[in-house]
Amino acid sequence: MHSKEKDIHHQKTPRKTFHEFVVVCVWIWVGALTLWGADGLGLLSDTTQYPSNSTYQIDFPLVHDIWKKGDAVFVDARSASSFKRGHIPGSVNVPINRVVSTLSVLPTDKSVLLITYCGSIECPNAYQLMNILLGKGYQNVKFFPRGLRGWQALGYPLETE
Repeated sequence: MHSKEKDIHHQKTPRKTFHEFVVVCVWIWVGALTLWGADGLGLLSDTTQYPSNSTYQIDFPLVHDIWKKGDAVFVDARSASSFKRGHIPGSVNVPINRVVSTLSVLPTDKSVLLITYCGSIECPNAYQLMNILLGKGYQNVKFFPRGLRGWQALGYPLETE
């Protein structure tokens, strides 16, 4: 092939450009369906982490009212470093990967209301920590699925160390 013929062969035509555009759009659409799902049941769906009708779930505005009244101990399931950067004021830190070594920060009265939370609705740690605490004999444990991001989104205060 001559050099001029090679250049013509490798040039992008509007048709090739459009075809590539359609392929990219299809892959983006497939990826979005995989992550979020057409009916909210994708990989990032909050409904796959815990039962949506859970009697253990607590949300706004009740969670804020309980916090204001001081009627519960808020338990942050995130890492110690995340906790230090910001947490719900007055909460204690029981990282999900260090539950046994940090249980001493919880009240000895196992009937006290405990509300677990983590970073956001995508984080399953609050739900997992709630189940661990119930297994350890705590009788009144709820989880706050929206977590710290949900708390911040409504403009509620944070505490840092």
